[in-house]
Amino acid sequence: MNFHNKSIIWVGSIIVIAFAITAYFIGEKMTQSTRKMSVDLALAKANNSLLIVETEIEKSCRQAELFTDAVEEFAYGQEISLIKEILESDLIESSEISARWFIRVDENDNLSGIVLEKSADSILVKSTSPIHEKILWDQLKNLKGTVLTQPYKNDHGKELISILTPVIVNSYIHGIIGFDIDLRKFQQVFYDNKSLRRAYVSIISKNGICITHPDENLIGKQVANHQDSSVMHLALRSGEKQQKEVISEYLNLPVMRVYKPIRIANGDDYWLITVSVPLFNVKESVVEMRNLVYLIGLVLALLLMVFLYFSQRRWLYESTKRRRAERRHLNEVSKLSSIMESTDQIMIFSVGHDYKYTSFNTVHKEEVLKFENEIIKEGKSILDAYYGDFRIKMKMYLDRALGGEHFLVEYQRHGIDYQQIFNAISDADGKVVGVASFRVDISETLQLRKKAQEEEEEKVKAQLKNIKNQINPHFLFNSLNSLYALVDGEPKLARKFIVNLSKVYRYLLDSNNSNLIQLQQEMDFIKQYVFLQRIRFGENLILEYDIPDDAMHYKLPSVSIQSLVENAIKHNVITSDKPLTIRIKLTNDNCLLVENPYQPRTDINHSPGTGLKNLDALYSFLGDRKPYYGIEKEHFIAILPLF
Repeated sequence: MNFHNKSIIWVGSIIVIAFAITAYFIGEKMTQSTRKMSVDLALAKANNSLLIVETEIEKSCRQAELFTDAVEEFAYGQEISLIKEILESDLIESSEISARWFIRVDENDNLSGIVLEKSADSILVKSTSPIHEKILWDQLKNLKGTVLTQPYKNDHGKELISILTPVIVNSYIHGIIGFDIDLRKFQQVFYDNKSLRRAYVSIISKNGICITHPDENLIGKQVANHQDSSVMHLALRSGEKQQKEVISEYLNLPVMRVYKPIRIANGDDYWLITVSVPLFNVKESVVEMRNLVYLIGLVLALLLMVFLYFSQRRWLYESTKRRRAERRHLNEVSKLSSIMESTDQIMIFSVGHDYKYTSFNTVHKEEVLKFENEIIKEGKSILDAYYGDFRIKMKMYLDRALGGEHFLVEYQRHGIDYQQIFNAISDADGKVVGVASFRVDISETLQLRKKAQEEEEEKVKAQLKNIKNQINPHFLFNSLNSLYALVDGEPKLARKFIVNLSKVYRYLLDSNNSNLIQLQQEMDFIKQYVFLQRIRFGENLILEYDIPDDAMHYKLPSVSIQSLVENAIKHNVITSDKPLTIRIKLTNDNCLLVENPYQPRTDINHSPGTGLKNLDALYSFLGDRKPYYGIEKEHFIAILPLF
């Protein structure tokens, strides 16, 4: 075996040993990290479960207090039937409640009351039992608020606790409301709660009696000789939350157990809630991961030894191949430089902090020579190549870029439109050391853009004219309907109507060639239009307007106000009892406000009419500013932007 082969074996052995050591330390670190993560997750789960359990207990106590509030107004009377109805409310649906009862105490300490006991899907009404009366006498003297009793068995042998709430009227205790909680059904509440999965809950009373536990055989029994009794006593004495990792007697697994003492309702003593969350078994997973790292190290060592063996045999070949690759790379760089120099579209240059050239391409050099009559070279200031306002503008652009900005500008010079990009050049520490710039001729692009804009404007004009052609017949149709109603009954008034109608329609024909009309002309038109409508509605149609004279030069789409007035007349009741007042005024932001009382007719559909739809279409063609319509404080409001 020659020296090189021995070296390969030594290298492989060192790699295997290194991987073994690394795998060991990685495994230890993973064990610690995974265990810590498992404990943290278990604690988070336990604390969340504690909140759920506390909430469930508090909910039951609050429910009892709500029932007590409802019973208090009947407690001193004889309305036992009303109290029965209150206690019977949703008793069947409350799975954990076995019975509800009320015991009244009169001034002579005589007792009377009612017990509603749940049996399957029915409710049995009974008189009070000795058990309930004993509970009352035990608690009556010291009862100041809602409390929970110690666990006890009823006549049927069920394990129960009772929530007791005094019924107090005029500072005198007239009786007690009691909720009997079936401990096994109460345990089922926690079983059914999806948020408590991966955790089990036990509750222990102040006397060490088990209220809930996943092992139902322990419910109602004294908990003695518990493996973590010392922690339990510490939590009860201190009133503070404790935690400990133990082996669960129920699961026979390591669990993180959190102990939290809580005061139940208004009681003076603590009860203890414990939540146990199983810890992840990380040891086996870490061992598997460690073995996998060993295997990877062995495979890599073998592969490396094979690689080194063939590398020795082909060293000269690879060296030659590498030199050839370097030559090809240099050729590619040379070709790329040639391509950049042959580009006749893009001007490129870079300068330093002192505005002196650090590089430029042939296009930039030739353009400066052609248009500025200057010969540039590296180390010469770029500002020497320009003069006048453009020199000032170029310095401003360079200063912005040297300040760290990256931006694009468009300008015209020598009759050519340009688009130029300025980029800040930074070193490895992020400090700006210079500017790189790229410029391209966009004259052809701007011409195409202008042509497209002109075509779009022609299209908009055609569409606007089409919309107005929809508005004018619409107005004429409504006017002829009004005229038809006058011809037979009032011919003189009809003739006057025709004269004014001709003036109005002349305005419509004259404005059809304009997209926008002055506000003064539109207001003159709307006065004539409302005059025509008042022939029909009389004094019940009122027009009020308040527009300063200096605002009359603003413009808006023709017949836009007429569309709003027509819409108001069409959709609102106009009678002597409900006259229609249309108000027009200028807003602070130079918009026109048109409003009228909202008194809708019941004989027509109040969906947006043709006039408002056409008005929306007109504004959408004229720009981004849109009209607004809405009902505010029993008034229909329309706001039209002015131009």
